[in-house]
Amino acid sequence: MYRFQLLIISLLVALQSGAQNLKYPGTKTVNNADTLHEVVVQDPYRWLENITSEEVQAWVAAQNELSSKQLKKYRNRHNTINKMNRFMATEMRNSSRELSHNPGSNSYYRLFYNDEFGTPAIYHKTNSFNDYRLLVAPRQISSKDVITFQNFQPSKDDKYLAYQYSRNGSDWGEIRIASTLDANHPKDVITGVKFSDINWYDNGFFYKKYPFNGITDINEHPKLFYHTIHGEEDSLVFQSSNPRDELWLQSNTEETMYFLRVSNDFTSKNTMLYFDPSESIAAFRPLFYKVNFDLSFIDYHDNHFYFYGILKDRRQIIKINKSAPSDIHPISPTYEGAVLTDHEFMDQTIALSYQALSTPFLTIIDRHGQILKEVKLPAGVTIDNLTFQPNKNGLSFTMQSFTIPPTTCLLDLDSYEYKVVESTGVNFNFDEFRFSQEYITSKDGVQVPVFLVFKNQLKQSGNTPFLLKAYGGFGAISTPYYDPKVIHFVESGGVFAFVNIRGGGELGPQWWKSGILHHKQKGFDDFISAAEHFIDKGYTRPDKIGITGSSHGGLVAGAALTQRPELFGAALLNVAVLDMIRFEQFTVGTKHVDEFGTVSDSLDFQNLLAYSPYHNLKPVNHPPVLITTGDNDDRVPPLHAYKFAAALQNLPQQKNPVLLYTRSQAGHQGEQSRIDRLYDYALFSAFFEEHLFD
Repeated sequence: MYRFQLLIISLLVALQSGAQNLKYPGTKTVNNADTLHEVVVQDPYRWLENITSEEVQAWVAAQNELSSKQLKKYRNRHNTINKMNRFMATEMRNSSRELSHNPGSNSYYRLFYNDEFGTPAIYHKTNSFNDYRLLVAPRQISSKDVITFQNFQPSKDDKYLAYQYSRNGSDWGEIRIASTLDANHPKDVITGVKFSDINWYDNGFFYKKYPFNGITDINEHPKLFYHTIHGEEDSLVFQSSNPRDELWLQSNTEETMYFLRVSNDFTSKNTMLYFDPSESIAAFRPLFYKVNFDLSFIDYHDNHFYFYGILKDRRQIIKINKSAPSDIHPISPTYEGAVLTDHEFMDQTIALSYQALSTPFLTIIDRHGQILKEVKLPAGVTIDNLTFQPNKNGLSFTMQSFTIPPTTCLLDLDSYEYKVVESTGVNFNFDEFRFSQEYITSKDGVQVPVFLVFKNQLKQSGNTPFLLKAYGGFGAISTPYYDPKVIHFVESGGVFAFVNIRGGGELGPQWWKSGILHHKQKGFDDFISAAEHFIDKGYTRPDKIGITGSSHGGLVAGAALTQRPELFGAALLNVAVLDMIRFEQFTVGTKHVDEFGTVSDSLDFQNLLAYSPYHNLKPVNHPPVLITTGDNDDRVPPLHAYKFAAALQNLPQQKNPVLLYTRSQAGHQGEQSRIDRLYDYALFSAFFEEHLFD
């Protein structure tokens, strides 16, 4: 018996030492430094920015081989494939990410999965919920590339559907056209499209494109084009003389009004123009010129524009008289502690959704802003995808939470009662899951809300694994959404905590503005204070706290990791922004100077340098870290992950594992097929189970 115990101890030590002594691929350093505002900034891994070079690709392949082997050990040890499959199986057969309705013909378009190995296909139906038919499948476009549909829009007469898609996860897209009447689809193919809407007009549509010079190049010089079905050459409609101006075109369903925003994040000025097809001269006319506010077009009715925008530090629906643009009227009700999250314009009424942190509700108003009805909804959920269904005199919407998969409901606009019309079975008892909302005190005394998900009850044992997550950027409103990884973590005995840090929009525009530019550190402090709060309350301890985040949320987790490495037991940084000094040199980075500032300004530079994760690694042993990215991510290029992983792996003091995992043929949104996401989620969940659970 004694020998058996010694053998078990020896095996455990061997497993632990194996994790502590990974042999990383060799990573060279280069003598590279920039002098910015008289400050020398070292960048020894600058060579990893050349992501298409053979040298970098070989290094990435070697990193992937090491990480895959280690993560598969974790996965097999904790059986996370089988565990995760229980929760993945609960996903709806249809993707709720995209739903388009053509009220003129009462026609609907939706994305459905037709197998586990592919990405969603476009289906079409009329009238009822149950007669969808396949219209366009990804494999009809390419059998080699991973095709993901980004956007689609039907023509007014419903004869055609213009659809935009990307290859292998890229933000760069292409547009094609499908006939809804037969299989005789137009052969038109438009390339070079990025961050574009599709706006039909007459026998064609408007779209936006950029010059393409490389995956990491800055996106500048956008141009607005018009494409005629079966036409030979597209017409240039609009371009700006300033290469950093951004263009956004929107239109209403009836094609009676088109609204063009020309915005510039460097100057914070916006010019807004409109095109009214009923006027004798076809041209964009100015509505507002170089103003410091921004509006998003929704509808045009009875000589009035309807916009969504921020007015008096509130997100509101705004009504403006076309003949008197200075005549501005907010028409959406305001509620203390709640923010406007979605809207749907119906015949003569407007449906609005609000979120009061963990509790949503619907409000129906007329076009003058008069409240007709307020509809309460369950706490702890999110609603979105508001869609008017005139044939049913109803409003459909999707409801979900961290533990309940998306469910489609229909609100009767006569009785204002709602019922479930599309639901998803689950393979676990979600009634056992609980949620609560707490407020923690941040470093400067500000109260910050935290949303907690746990099973049965919170235990003050000091031994409970916690997984902290945040986003906190661009004023985005983060609301509960179904995530199998959260279910896995909580089912394993942990607690999931989403921290509504400053910089997000959950508490309104002021909450966002209090966490941008030179206030960014406040959001990081909020996140760090949440971890300290749960330790102080006796729920957990530092080596039991995992942190994670994606994109801007990855920056939050990265900043927390580098500022307080002793406070956490594991970290997963996904498609994270990690080099703040070079961020604006690539792709969309230059579009976000209003959020972060610019290194060309000395004060902004000092602020960025103070929290940039890549530049602030401490000479200590950090907790285990998993850094994930996509080889085709052209929003936050993988160079951020590469450089940060190299720097952390090569710290002499670093003993805990640092794994870099790069998804193949994937972009900023990660894996797209169900089977790929299953393996993805299982690997990453195994990482936390390995390092946070006994």
